[in-house]
Amino acid sequence: MQLLTTTPLAMFILVYMFVRGPIKGLWLLFFTLPMGAAAAVNVSGLGSIYLIDFAVISMWAALLIHPTGLQQIFATMRPFRPGFTLLLLLIVALLSAFFLPRFFRGQTEVMMLVQVPDWGMAFRLRPLEPTTQNISQSIRLMISMSSFVILATLFRAYGSAAQVHKAMILATTVNLIITILDIGSYAVGMPDLLDAIRTSTMAMLDNQRMLGVKRVAGGFSEASAYGFYTVGLFGYWLRYWFNDKSSWQSGMVALLQMLLIIRSTSSSTYVAMGAFLGLYFLWHFRTMFKARRAMLIYAAVLIAVPALMTIFVMLFTLNPMLKDFADEILLTKMSSDSGVERMGWNAQAMTAMIDTYGLGAGIGSVRASSFLYACLGNIGIIGTALFVVFIGQVLLARVPKSQRGTQTEAVVGALQASCVAFLMQAMLSFPYPNLEVVFFAHAGLAIGLVRRHEIIERRRVIARRTDPVRMAVV
Repeated sequence: MQLLTTTPLAMFILVYMFVRGPIKGLWLLFFTLPMGAAAAVNVSGLGSIYLIDFAVISMWAALLIHPTGLQQIFATMRPFRPGFTLLLLLIVALLSAFFLPRFFRGQTEVMMLVQVPDWGMAFRLRPLEPTTQNISQSIRLMISMSSFVILATLFRAYGSAAQVHKAMILATTVNLIITILDIGSYAVGMPDLLDAIRTSTMAMLDNQRMLGVKRVAGGFSEASAYGFYTVGLFGYWLRYWFNDKSSWQSGMVALLQMLLIIRSTSSSTYVAMGAFLGLYFLWHFRTMFKARRAMLIYAAVLIAVPALMTIFVMLFTLNPMLKDFADEILLTKMSSDSGVERMGWNAQAMTAMIDTYGLGAGIGSVRASSFLYACLGNIGIIGTALFVVFIGQVLLARVPKSQRGTQTEAVVGALQASCVAFLMQAMLSFPYPNLEVVFFAHAGLAIGLVRRHEIIERRRVIARRTDPVRMAVV
């Protein structure tokens, strides 16, 4: 076991969770989310135990000392609830990881990371067989899904929307600070400054440049991973801005996240942001006719977008460097060697799904370049269908009417919007059927807050029926 510069932080997280409990320790989980390349420890033969995963494990361990939430876990897993769907999905994924690579061994071909002489590690097409990836990806999926269960359970019983919003402010601030340090450290000739928090064993692509522009990786291993997290923050703040009746700050934070996405130079993040904006405005178009504030925002966007497009076209026309930059990131991306290779991964994932009669080759066996293809290739049609049902249950959940127009509705809607943004990016770049801790944490908090107020509303109805006189006085 190798101790790292981030190991003391991991120990602090564990002690704090034990002393203060997992509810009050939510801010520590969100503090670690912008540090996706940070490891708690590196274990020989197993790789990194990421700081984010360690925070989730610490929350579970804290329940042994603060057992108030343990009895509530089974309620989260009740049939027809998102937790029950997630449990079925986990069972399917684990069974696929341990049995399907053995059952279909050699009957299809998958992309594997192998050692190539005189080249190093590279992805090559190999016959299907059990690997350590089946185990490691299963463990990571269990940790990611468990973040939904614990947060949905705890916040159904004890949490508040204000606490979640403060955690989001913290995560956004930390991500911004790390971004500034990433850009600034290269500008002043100190490119190793953030190595203190990039401690995992994964390959670090934090020093890449595109036409002389340094790509932003932040606290992650590459620009795409940084873009995935940042586009989720953008989704949260944009949605919260639409519901925030008190100030304009949330709109400025959303604009800042858009600028960070543009600076990331990640083509998949650009496309994800564009797709999210298009879907979001279509979905909420009818609110323009119901609220003056929403109508003003729509009008501002309808004026700003054509204006920005005109400015960009003029800049690209007048500046050859910007034109080459746009060609490199978007226009020629699909026809590049990387784009062709990734499309080949997706095609091979579909082949593996067909060769295994729709069951999939087992989680960790198939590497793709899209969350949808990764699901079909790894966990098959059944697992993909369960994932779709779970995502639908999360996104369609609504707070009771008594909470309409409150901060609870704003936070729940913003969390759901961030999940949509995460999903958009995952559809374009994710290699495995795991939406990571950040997606499941946001989904768990949204469901937990919805269920909490459903329970409160139900208790009020019961109390009103049993003692109408006292409730009328109250």
